[in-house]
Amino acid sequence: MKKFISVLLSSVMMLSSFAYASTPQVIYGDADDNGTVNVLDAVCLLDKVLNNSKMPVEDKANYMDYVDLNNDGKLNSADVAEILQIILDKSYQPDNITTESTTEVTEDTTEASTQTMESTTEETTEETTEETTESTTEATTVETRVWNMSRSEFASLEIITSNLTVNGLELYATSAKPMNMFAADETLDGVTYTNALNLGGKGGTEYRSAAFNVSGKTSIAIVIKSSGSDARTLDVVRDDGTVIKTLEAGTTIKKYSLSVDYTGKIYLYSENKGINIYEIVLNGNVPQTETTTEGTTLSETTTETTTFNGDTSDGVVVSNFSDLKNELAKKNNKIYVKGTIECSENIKLSNLNANTEIYGLTNEDGTAAVLDFAPLRDSLNKSGSGGTGITMSGSHYKFSNIIIQNAGDCGIRITGSDAGYSEFNNCVFRYNNNSGVSVTNGGSHNTFNYVDSYRNADLIQKNGGDADGFSVKLNAGEENRFYNCRAWENSDDGWDSYDRGTPYIGSVYYEECLAWNNGNPYVFTGEYDYENGYALDKNLVYVQAILESDPDFEQKYNSHSVTSWPELTVKLLGHSNSYSNIHSKNWQGNPNGFKFGSAETPSSSYRYIKNCIAFDHSNTPNQTPAKGFDQNNGYASYDIENALSFNNGQNYWMDRMSAKSATGVFYSFGGGQSDAEGDLNITVPDEAKQEELKNTVYAYRDMIYDYVYNDKIPGEQLCNVF
Repeated sequence: MKKFISVLLSSVMMLSSFAYASTPQVIYGDADDNGTVNVLDAVCLLDKVLNNSKMPVEDKANYMDYVDLNNDGKLNSADVAEILQIILDKSYQPDNITTESTTEVTEDTTEASTQTMESTTEETTEETTEETTESTTEATTVETRVWNMSRSEFASLEIITSNLTVNGLELYATSAKPMNMFAADETLDGVTYTNALNLGGKGGTEYRSAAFNVSGKTSIAIVIKSSGSDARTLDVVRDDGTVIKTLEAGTTIKKYSLSVDYTGKIYLYSENKGINIYEIVLNGNVPQTETTTEGTTLSETTTETTTFNGDTSDGVVVSNFSDLKNELAKKNNKIYVKGTIECSENIKLSNLNANTEIYGLTNEDGTAAVLDFAPLRDSLNKSGSGGTGITMSGSHYKFSNIIIQNAGDCGIRITGSDAGYSEFNNCVFRYNNNSGVSVTNGGSHNTFNYVDSYRNADLIQKNGGDADGFSVKLNAGEENRFYNCRAWENSDDGWDSYDRGTPYIGSVYYEECLAWNNGNPYVFTGEYDYENGYALDKNLVYVQAILESDPDFEQKYNSHSVTSWPELTVKLLGHSNSYSNIHSKNWQGNPNGFKFGSAETPSSSYRYIKNCIAFDHSNTPNQTPAKGFDQNNGYASYDIENALSFNNGQNYWMDRMSAKSATGVFYSFGGGQSDAEGDLNITVPDEAKQEELKNTVYAYRDMIYDYVYNDKIPGEQLCNVF
């Protein structure tokens, strides 16, 4: 056998010297530095191990970084085996190598191998047979496992908020630290990836990570890319906490190949921000304890998607208001809403323990199902709760993937001691004439996930003074929760928790939520969009009045040739309001992001705030300063972890509230008035960091705009700035 190896080395090393004459480049596993990985590299490495000979790659100071493939700090036969494994499973594809040059080296290698084998077959038959038998027996325990995120079992997951296992790949996530699958369009080495797993941010062994079991020597190939505009770091970590390798996820897709010799679990997670994983390939021994049964094992809580037009056999499809009313009167029902339903009456949901789900079907053009209450609004001659779109006094309802708009009062009002224990996922509340969402008078235990509430305004009847994005106030009950919700450009506050009398408002939770540009009168006349280059919003009642009085206005708007803004008096619900009144000190809109109480809110009332952002709330003649995070003279106690507030009249007014805990970072910049931070330790980032934060947040905002103005639902979209 030794004689066989010696002859093999002599023959192939001659070819190796010839191949090395080509332009050298540093490539992981390229031991002879000829620009590709093939059997020559295994031979060079083996010669180094046996004879301590000189290799071309040793001229490079960092050669150990890409020839010590098993990361044990030395060169030995294990590294030779890893190179051979790369060749066999083809998980490595060198960058910038032309087909022609690769083919040339392959032909030389094949010829050399053939000649060598011919000259040594007679001498080595016995030993070679023994060696081959042993190797073949060992190989029967080796399995290739491929987890391609473009496959249907992964692509269908979308948002991941709890632990689950898909074909042996373990995904770890929580509602506070979720991950998501999303549609992609990336091609690498001839493979097109149509889906990816976004890790979402900094991870660990319990959240935002992917994991798999290995047993002994295993080759791992990972295809990754940063999910942002900067490079990020992916950690490959053993279950004992040892970091095996750190991989750079740049702004272009890349494949990494590495090897481990370990028995246990391997985790992949980001050191800092979001990273996209497109594919993971393993070649190695399959642990006997691992289950590789086909199919997806989900935890009890399944993830929601923002689009659905599939099997509806488990419920009933409705496309008109009469059928919708009839189905909502029943309990234990699943209702699929198709298209846009014009609602001419207030919908009353009064069943206790209704166990009823209202699920919007996605239209063929990708737009969402809609409940439009304009017919009800326009039939009324006065404002008030009779114009509410949906009144919920019952419990255990679930809304998913639906837009609720144009109500004459709140989009939905959850009210009464029996009201609540309901869930809203992937919903949008917009253009209602009071708050998009109102929880009051005992309404409790409601959960809002990935809900947008925007451009709700009581412009005509109250000059903007009472329409919030989310209103949890006036004796609302306990445990109302918001996760990754967005309240923006409403005429009053983003979130309002105004107390008046007992019982006081119960606990309210805000996680991964954003509020921006609320209380701005210029939004509702159309001027804000014009001045900032946005499309004309023809859903605004003031803009509708302009178009009625001047049919050519849209053309002038689009050509940016409006010389003066039309000053009109507009009418709705038995009231009227004028342009001059909207722009005067009489404007009642309250430009605040998160309002946590009122002067009557005691310290026994509780708020939980985590990873929340408030920005661009501008002072008005009636409200100075406009605030990002606003105690509103209240004394509620709270826990807080991470917050960002910028470009508000005042970023934080929190000195009367009492923090049970305050952890993480609390960014503040661009505020018109100094913060009253109370228990918070405010951080003012340097100018470069401020620009980074603003650019990230504004790109996020514009992405949300792009969804909703095209009548699509954003769903879960995290703004990873912490």
